[in-house]
Amino acid sequence: MIFRSGARDRLLFWCLIAVFLLVTIEARAQRGFELPDTVTRRAVDIWSEGTRMAGDLYAPRVLAAGATRPSIIMSHGWGGTKALLASVASRLAAEGYVVLAFDYRGWGESDGKLVVQGDMPERDADGIVTVRAREIRNVVDPIDQTVDIQRAFDFIEGEPNVDTTRLGYWGSSYSGAHAIWVAAHEPRAGCAVGQVAAADSRSLAAVSWAGQDIVAHARLQAIRRARGDIDPLPQGTDKAPNLNGWAHLDKVLSYNPVDDAGRITIPLLVIDAGNEELFDRHISGELAIQRARANGAPAEYTVIPGITHYQIYNDSFEEATQMAVDWFAGCWK
Repeated sequence: MIFRSGARDRLLFWCLIAVFLLVTIEARAQRGFELPDTVTRRAVDIWSEGTRMAGDLYAPRVLAAGATRPSIIMSHGWGGTKALLASVASRLAAEGYVVLAFDYRGWGESDGKLVVQGDMPERDADGIVTVRAREIRNVVDPIDQTVDIQRAFDFIEGEPNVDTTRLGYWGSSYSGAHAIWVAAHEPRAGCAVGQVAAADSRSLAAVSWAGQDIVAHARLQAIRRARGDIDPLPQGTDKAPNLNGWAHLDKVLSYNPVDDAGRITIPLLVIDAGNEELFDRHISGELAIQRARANGAPAEYTVIPGITHYQIYNDSFEEATQMAVDWFAGCWK
């Protein structure tokens, strides 16, 4: 396609505007949310399978000596980081909860996995080796992410002001799906909230890679990866057109928490967008709640009408956040 000079200049202008907006949003997130006077925030390190994850621990500023409070683990969705959770986390902390928001391995302020470059050298008597390695970043691996969530639960159990009998989880988007996984599989969780929960990765993939045989491609990538024909972990490949990060496709396609929702027994709230565009909400969050209810769980499905997936973070932020606050309050009256 050939652009005339004016059209090319206009295109360049709007590209610069888009870059400026993205940089501005990221800069604001990195500066952090201005905390209420009643809340404290402390940076913490969490270890997951030998890799350091970065966390922010929010708590009520005034806690009596020896007092314990319910705690909520928080993580963001596909391509999101803890910097974007500050407003929700601080709101929950202001309500009296100890809140741990964290970045998955390879995302945000967390370290990434290391892949050795070249042959593994001989180890010394203490098992130490010196290697050249590549840090793996921005990989969407739902199996790894659920492990990271479990390690966050491990960490919070060691906090002196946490009531370990009252632990909950909040997640949004792909981590909204993790809220369903947590409710089904994490015995320490007593309450969970999932926003715009992409609980059926098959549906998410069908939308994100529409027109492609993504199942066949994922299988081929897994074969090539196992045989050393491509990078052992995705870097720069298999990016969904409308999402951030590199998808570990075979793991993504096998991750469907909706299939396990029938084992849920704890209170679970799913908040969906009426005009969800990234997946079919009826076979994701809605079906998960139906299955949880059929198992006797006190589960609720709420739809905010007229909004799309990303509008839950702006236009409907206050409404969705208040729903979560009320839900957790009802779990631990």
